[in-house]
Amino acid sequence: MNNQLIKSKIDHVLLQPNAMEVAKLEVFNAVNASIAKCYVDLNFKIPDNTEYLVNEVTDVIVEKFPSMRTAEIATALAKGIRGEYGEYFGLCVVSFEQFIAGYLTSPERKQLVDEKIKLIDQKRPEPTPDEKFNTAKNICLEAYEQVKAGKPIGLTAVTVYTFIKSLGLLEGYKGDLKEAMNALVAEKTKEIAFCMDVMKRRQLNLELERLNESIEKDALTPDQWDEVKRMGKRMVIANTCRM
Repeated sequence: MNNQLIKSKIDHVLLQPNAMEVAKLEVFNAVNASIAKCYVDLNFKIPDNTEYLVNEVTDVIVEKFPSMRTAEIATALAKGIRGEYGEYFGLCVVSFEQFIAGYLTSPERKQLVDEKIKLIDQKRPEPTPDEKFNTAKNICLEAYEQVKAGKPIGLTAVTVYTFIKSLGLLEGYKGDLKEAMNALVAEKTKEIAFCMDVMKRRQLNLELERLNESIEKDALTPDQWDEVKRMGKRMVIANTCRM
């Protein structure tokens, strides 16, 4: 059973590196071979120079469909020329882009995703205490380097805080809650300033307005209180790393 599972993991196409993780030349070669096969399957004469077409389709995959695996390219194009992914416009960039988009949203691709998730979850060993400790330690070291470089540590602060506290180095949050509230308001204000999406900005403004009202009334909701505590932990960790 274990050998069969290992083989399944090796053979499964979605457990291979995606288009962003392999050399662009590898994607180019896969596209080149797949397009050539399309011409052969349709009994068309292969043009003397297909470099432009292959380059354009390669760029489309890398820039628009980076989750594509090179082994999937031939399948997408072969089924596309057979009309499985919408209207066929001939062997051109528009058609090949349509074939790839159609393949990635097809039931066949969804089944591959489901299979991949099952394979990853199967027989996943529980990390040993040493592995858990080393993982947490490495996260702490990365957080330390980020703070020293003047960068925010974000959500990892909670993990770092929990780890350091488990070592008996922190008794609990000792920071100023008012300061944490102000920092949270400032962070949300900055996020709004840099948000380019109109609908998202409206939502963020509404959340900030509610937060300010809750702070003013001294009546934070449970979710707001959790946000303040997370911000407080981030501040404690940032200050600890600077010591």
